[in-house]
Amino acid sequence: MSISDLHETATGVEIAHAAEAERTRLRAEAADFGGPSPLVSFRDGPESGIDISKAHPGSLPQFITGKSTLLSNLFRDEVGLRTARLAAERITAKNTELRTVRGIEAVHLAVGVARWRIGGAGFAAPVLLRPLAIRRHHSDFELKLQGAFEVNPELVRIAREHFGLSIDAAALAALAYDGGIFKPQPVIDSLRAMTRSIDTFSVEPRLVVSTFADVSGAMSRDGGSLDHVLLNALGGHVGDRERVTAPRATPHHTGPDDRSPASDNLLLDADAEQEAVLARVAAGHSLTVATLPGTGGRRLSSMRSGSWCAAGSGSWWSRHVGRLSTVSATGSPASDSTVSPSLPRACGATW
Repeated sequence: MSISDLHETATGVEIAHAAEAERTRLRAEAADFGGPSPLVSFRDGPESGIDISKAHPGSLPQFITGKSTLLSNLFRDEVGLRTARLAAERITAKNTELRTVRGIEAVHLAVGVARWRIGGAGFAAPVLLRPLAIRRHHSDFELKLQGAFEVNPELVRIAREHFGLSIDAAALAALAYDGGIFKPQPVIDSLRAMTRSIDTFSVEPRLVVSTFADVSGAMSRDGGSLDHVLLNALGGHVGDRERVTAPRATPHHTGPDDRSPASDNLLLDADAEQEAVLARVAAGHSLTVATLPGTGGRRLSSMRSGSWCAAGSGSWWSRHVGRLSTVSATGSPASDSTVSPSLPRACGATW
């Protein structure tokens, strides 16, 4: 037990960690981040999603099998198409924001919507989710299903925590296919059977395209334990702040001109300055390296990434990360010869 686990002594004196106030603030902000989760609080309305349940039956097989389908082909009446286009515009704009700013792919097709009440609070959650790509196509929108159907993980968690129900997500998702043909009704019937003892629980057969991204849920769970030396230092703990800011000795390293070539263990050839940086990072120093164009910044990123992959640890951010992803599937650089083919092999993977 540490002092952070104590709350009061036998004399009634309150004991709290110096960073506890900051931890409480971070947990509160994490819980509110991104607003209500659509995975458990889906706002079902004409403006929040494209109701594929109302699409023309003749266009559904093409859409469900994963082929690109125009919105005008799904909705062939003027009123339905206008409503769907308005929703598609909102979804596309939100998806662009989440993807470019947050790196989140949020657009999914939801199959079935489960509703229930706990006390005075109402909840609505999609049952099955499948990733979907949506893009503008002249004055229309093109929709294309991707990946496979999965059960909403938040629905599984809430069923276990609030109702004591254990849902086999893989088995439930498998019920959606019968001989390779998509049939969602068995999934809905199965969930209804599991929850028939819960008076407020109902499952509606729906097909809805919308943005489903739970941001705050995972962040709140990760915030359960915030006892970390760096967070404590930022939160005002004097001892941890001194520990973080204490100067570290420069690690000794032998330059490339003063040792045998057989002792080299980097992916690429490095000069003395680059090896000095890598030695400090390997020693656990936190630092920022600013380089001019053409001075080997990308080579440094490759070498550091390769060393960490080999060691199985580390965290490294570089503006060249996107360019490193251009290594081809054969392990050879696709566009930049400074990225060593040894990098994927050091990471134990094939790119």
